[in-house]
Amino acid sequence: MDKKLFSKSSNFFKKEGFYVILFVCLCIVATVAAVTTRNSKAVKKQPVAQEAQQDKTTDVAKLTDESSTEHPGALQVKTSGTAGITVQKDGKNAVQQVSKTVDTSFVKPVVGTLARAYSDTPVWWDTTEKWRPNFGMDIKAEVGKPVVAVMDGKVEEVNNSTQDGMQVIINHQNGLKSVYSNLDSKVSVTKGQQVKKGAQIGKVGKTTVRAAYEKYGDHLHFAVMKGNDYVDPSKYIKY
Repeated sequence: MDKKLFSKSSNFFKKEGFYVILFVCLCIVATVAAVTTRNSKAVKKQPVAQEAQQDKTTDVAKLTDESSTEHPGALQVKTSGTAGITVQKDGKNAVQQVSKTVDTSFVKPVVGTLARAYSDTPVWWDTTEKWRPNFGMDIKAEVGKPVVAVMDGKVEEVNNSTQDGMQVIINHQNGLKSVYSNLDSKVSVTKGQQVKKGAQIGKVGKTTVRAAYEKYGDHLHFAVMKGNDYVDPSKYIKY
């Protein structure tokens, strides 16, 4: 009985063993192929990732070079750290330098005292015996007193045919103009001339027609224009 069972088992393994071994071999081959394919894909992806990283680095380098390009006459911009905050190089110093070169304060046009203040409502004038505004200030000063430019500017007009007498207008290039009237006919400046703050432009005279007989006597009529409008000079000088 045992011999027959052994014989049958032996025949079974002889017939089926070939297929079992073949199946195992196929499994091994499939496993090796799968591992090889996975490694191959990993090797191919790595250079692509490296290449992309290199391209990104190159682009950043180009952007940095372009941002740091210096342009003649322009303030340079500097990027600080990774915060992305831009700070103008020497911007503060540039503003301070501009502030120093542009002086917007007035000096007194003549040594004297205030005789009549600015008034945009009518006031009484003895000379003409009429009511009219005074779009300026009358500064009592002796004839011959030096009259100076209140600020740097360019002489825009020299006119000897106004009712306020000999007149000089200076444009200060900042929206303001200063007007000096009742000057002596011999002024010290000409139309188009550049003048400095405090430079003499003429002297107090007796050329006015409209205010020749006011009680306060000899004076300089001084006015300030902002654009085309007269404004109160006391905003800029005090007497």
